[in-house]
Amino acid sequence: MREVGVGENLDQYKLIEVIARSGMASIFKAIDQIDGKTVAIKVPYMQFESDVVFYGRFQREEEVGRRLNHPGIIKVLAPRRKSRMYIAMEYVEGPSLRALMHEPGGLSVEKALDLAQQLAETLVYMHGEGVVHRDLKPENVLVTAEGRTRIMDFGIALDESARRLTWSGLSSTIGTPDYMAPEQVSGRRGDVRTDIYSLGVILYEMLTGHLPHSG
Repeated sequence: MREVGVGENLDQYKLIEVIARSGMASIFKAIDQIDGKTVAIKVPYMQFESDVVFYGRFQREEEVGRRLNHPGIIKVLAPRRKSRMYIAMEYVEGPSLRALMHEPGGLSVEKALDLAQQLAETLVYMHGEGVVHRDLKPENVLVTAEGRTRIMDFGIALDESARRLTWSGLSSTIGTPDYMAPEQVSGRRGDVRTDIYSLGVILYEMLTGHLPHSG
């Protein structure tokens, strides 16, 4: 097995453009050749496919994404068959919240409060379904052209309805330190208050242009 690239087919999907690359995966814009819809495909780099912890995290992201059904959450799709590890998702046109915050002039108070309220409403739904995101940050929020927020990346989410995985303890301290609640930093798994803390940090940053704490 080798890395896939633009112009190739991955099962029913035709990869047409690289949207983003991270240290662990590439995200492609693709066409579902069955129904013609545009989708996003997240494909991990080959060196991570044999990593047990990474595999568990990737599987958790897909399972949680398929179960949750809310307009404020990126929808995870179910391919007819999968020949390798990847996640198929709805394609959302729009920048990340981080990109919006970096635009000249930043965000107005009204816009920041509107975005924060949308995120809070999505968290209410998510927490009601027994899911804690645990890595809420501006990079994991997309904003559509209509100004609607979409939360993504449930790789380290806590899903209370799922069976406990053996690697879950290893993942408890994974996250982005600037947005992590104190209990995450100290190694505890966190609960719904963890996401509320992260949302508070995001709102603070949207309003002031900087984080409430450094280091």
